[in-house]
Amino acid sequence: MSINRAALKAEARNCMRASKASPYLMALLYVLASILISRLMSNLLFPSDMIHYVLNFETGEIGLYISPDYYSRVLREPLAYLISLLLELSETMLGVGAVLFCLRAARRAANSYWNLVDGFAAFFRVLWLYILESVFTFLWSLLFVIPGIVASYRYRLAIYLLLENPGMSALDCIRESKRLMAGRKWELFVLDLSFIGWLLLSLIPFAEVFVMPYIETTRACYYLAVLEYDSRGAGGGGPGGWYGRDDGYRDRRDPWDGE
Repeated sequence: MSINRAALKAEARNCMRASKASPYLMALLYVLASILISRLMSNLLFPSDMIHYVLNFETGEIGLYISPDYYSRVLREPLAYLISLLLELSETMLGVGAVLFCLRAARRAANSYWNLVDGFAAFFRVLWLYILESVFTFLWSLLFVIPGIVASYRYRLAIYLLLENPGMSALDCIRESKRLMAGRKWELFVLDLSFIGWLLLSLIPFAEVFVMPYIETTRACYYLAVLEYDSRGAGGGGPGGWYGRDDGYRDRRDPWDGE
């Protein structure tokens, strides 16, 4: 049984309105922190003239230009690359904090702007989870592009499971996500496609402040809906009328389901 996208998005908007801390202010803090990190990396560590994309107007191909100074700097200034890596990891952990903020909003639990830094508390578990996901997705991608995309959707719930279950290992979260997403990968893919308009809007400077919390809260609500469906079994219902197809096809098989 599938999840009603319209009801799911309506629930996400209600959760955002009921959130103790403003999702938009949280997103603004995240965007400002990301901009600061990017500026530090580009201006202080790796100037734009060292690495940039080049468009060949004759062939229409886009290539990556890497200055020779880039490689020599690796030997001269390894500390710069270490700082760059730490900054990238910091931005990743802030993103995990934003996911946690939206997850707590979806649960209608107390949240705060300090949730943005809560990802650092699970730094090594999150890092190991992302490494495993990247490796597994890459291995599937060796077969073809589509299996890699399918694999990425298979593991999409792992980060939520890890944040909510401190006792679960990263590998256990991946396995559980795979089980929960059996038959649902296409459903989540379609949900992502429904946000194309919002993602295009995010190209406008600072529009991400409004786009990111809505999308992330909807995804968190999807995770909770899948959990409740799993706990109730195939014959159960869900909060807010989330269960039951909104397109009239109740038993359509997931075309991505290879399990």
